Amino acid sequence: MKRICIVDDQQISLDAVSVILSTSSDIEIVGRFVSAELLINQYDEIQPDITIMDLDLPGVTGIEAIMILKSSYSHAKFLVLTNYSDDEKIFNALRAGAAGYLLKKDAYANLELAITSILDGGAPMTPEIAKKVINYFQKTNDLNDFYSLTEKEKIILEYLVDGYLYKEIAAKLSVTIDAIKKHTPNIYQKLQVRSRSEAIKKYFSR
Repeated sequence: MKRICIVDDQQISLDAVSVILSTSSDIEIVGRFVSAELLINQYDEIQPDITIMDLDLPGVTGIEAIMILKSSYSHAKFLVLTNYSDDEKIFNALRAGAAGYLLKKDAYANLELAITSILDGGAPMTPEIAKKVINYFQKTNDLNDFYSLTEKEKIILEYLVDGYLYKEIAAKLSVTIDAIKKHTPNIYQKLQVRSRSEAIKKYFSR
């Protein structure tokens, strides 16, 4: 039996989630709360398998509640169920310790599946949210590629982007053309590109 509690200050949402989950013979609702403070005060007593958490709550926010409870109950699992899809709330919730992030507009039909996924070690997310997370990490990886360049390589890359020839770059840096030709493959390798045009494209997509 999966023990679930729900936190949402909107009674209609609280009731909707309760009704949906009550149809499952494998789920027991052990708590319904309209504020994070009420959950925090009773958490030790009920210790649910998963807490379905709204974010925009009066007083202590959902994100703050997740942080507070995770600090005392590291095993606690939280499934965010909210209307908010802005990047700041998504990443703050995930950093706080949320195991999943669903938008209310299209999540109700998949709630039981999401609960099972979290208990199996998954991280269920509304496709729109998953895309934002993937884009964030891809962008982070791209930036890490640039950070791996040495200062000289960064200067050479900027000259390459500006359209200078190897001999012109060599003259500007007072080095040989062979030195520039030696640095260029290293730059491409670190940026995970194969040509000047790909390096330029990646440079401007940062």
